[in-house]
Amino acid sequence: MTQIILEIGQPVVIEKLRSLAQKYQRTLEEQIVLILENAVTPLPQEQRGISTLENNQDGFWDMTLRFRERMRQENIVFEDADFADLRDRSVGREVEF
Repeated sequence: MTQIILEIGQPVVIEKLRSLAQKYQRTLEEQIVLILENAVTPLPQEQRGISTLENNQDGFWDMTLRFRERMRQENIVFEDADFADLRDRSVGREVEF
């Protein structure tokens, strides 16, 4: 395994990395390695040769796969509580026809 020594002069960067690591229950080293791995790993579309958003060629399913892969890479999990009270139940505004 290769060792890398980082000198980061801005304490705010270290605090943000620590916060991310704590949020996802990782060590600081694990968080930094994950960020570096994600930075050099191509997205699934790039691996399969699927076009990018710039030329408006991605379809619904391609974007869905990309979204799911990104969620998996960042260990983001949605729970029912995330969607509680999401809907606005107000009657809305009056409209004259």
